[in-house]
Amino acid sequence: MGKHGFPHRELYAPGHFGNSYEVAGRFEMSDILAEAKWWGFNWYGDWFDTVNLTKASRLPPIVSHCWLTKVLWENKKAHFEEARRLGFKLDLLVTPNHVYADQVSNEILAKDVSDKQAELRKIRFFGHLVCPSIPNARRIILENYDELFKDLAKSGINLDAVTYAAYDFGGCACRKCNPWIVTFAELCREIHDVAAKYFPRVEMRFCCWWWDSKDHNLFADWVDKHIPGEVKGMALWIKYDEDKPASVPPGRLPEECGEAYFIHVGYSDDRADNDVYGQWGPVVAPNRIPRTLENLKKARGEGFMAYSEGIFDDVNKAILGGLSSGKFSTVREVLEEYARRYFEAEGRTVEDWAEWILQWGKPGSVNLGKARRVFSRLASKAPDTWRLNHFASKIRLFELNRKLMKKGTWTPRRLAMVEAFLREREALRRKIYGLAPLYEPVFTTIVGEPNWYRELKAANTFLNRASNF
Repeated sequence: MGKHGFPHRELYAPGHFGNSYEVAGRFEMSDILAEAKWWGFNWYGDWFDTVNLTKASRLPPIVSHCWLTKVLWENKKAHFEEARRLGFKLDLLVTPNHVYADQVSNEILAKDVSDKQAELRKIRFFGHLVCPSIPNARRIILENYDELFKDLAKSGINLDAVTYAAYDFGGCACRKCNPWIVTFAELCREIHDVAAKYFPRVEMRFCCWWWDSKDHNLFADWVDKHIPGEVKGMALWIKYDEDKPASVPPGRLPEECGEAYFIHVGYSDDRADNDVYGQWGPVVAPNRIPRTLENLKKARGEGFMAYSEGIFDDVNKAILGGLSSGKFSTVREVLEEYARRYFEAEGRTVEDWAEWILQWGKPGSVNLGKARRVFSRLASKAPDTWRLNHFASKIRLFELNRKLMKKGTWTPRRLAMVEAFLREREALRRKIYGLAPLYEPVFTTIVGEPNWYRELKAANTFLNRASNF
């Protein structure tokens, strides 16, 4: 990686779904970003997700001043302001045809959708989607981004880049928009022209989440023909449990385009134990992340977007930032410094903490009895902080889950353990992470439920209050 590591080290921390970043206040977010900077990140990326939001400007002034859309947008601007103050470069992610909820109407929805495209839509297309091949829909899209860019500029927030994403809250399955990746590229060029009115030196970048080899071929051909040299970077999609992109044909990035990776820091070394999105507390990937960076180095990549959904991936941010910046050489060095910085460890305790955290890369293989004993000893000398407490919660959740995984009838004692598990998970979210319950089902749906819980629901045994956790 060289002494200074990769030049583009972006923390992509979208505030949405009621996650840590959406609920964080100005100073709370400032503290999160200050730590990210200390570990080595130098770009900050965010996304204004309009799921469940209406366009506040359509409402009477007396209502729009207190509308959720305005509150979330103002909070997002505060986060950008803090990031700029801390010295980060700023990136806004755009999902072009995902609009406000009250802008969707039958007149601008996709028409003439083939069966094949309809199936694709179920897998990769989400959100309040309108068809950009319909003139009125395209006008709405461009007006939306003109308003957002204009307001950012008016607030003194200068974007260094706009990153465009084609799928997962975006996409159109109609025949006029097929192939979608080309329609998407054309639309992004128009949106970027709008952005350049307010930010003359803004870079055009792309996030390739869900792109396949056909997308890459079509996109590279279109860019090289219509806007050669204008795409500055592409963050290539890495599938779960892998450590390098698999869907990019050799040499199929546009000319003069930097290669980057879209690195998911929200899960452990693999998804076998479903340790994803903080549903079991902190996630640790001490093997997957360095392997990914080594592959990025071999590809002579410029850097990455680190996809984060909350503070539960705090250790992974330290590992990725510390290694990619060249500040640390090994994961163990990172974790030892983590122990010093956050647990006030010294002497032999530093090494013990690093060893203890390392094991959580494979949470299903952890000896919980030993982990409990070592943690109790180490925690007795550490300050009482959320970082310590979310590890304590992780142990309790795994201990209860281990007991509940054992086959047995649903006796009152066993049902009491179920309630203890649910209470622990609720305490993790509310008391440690400070999350609101607004969109949490999104993450539990993605992660899935423990087998014993599915069995319990099927038996219709437990109280209704346990039906959603």
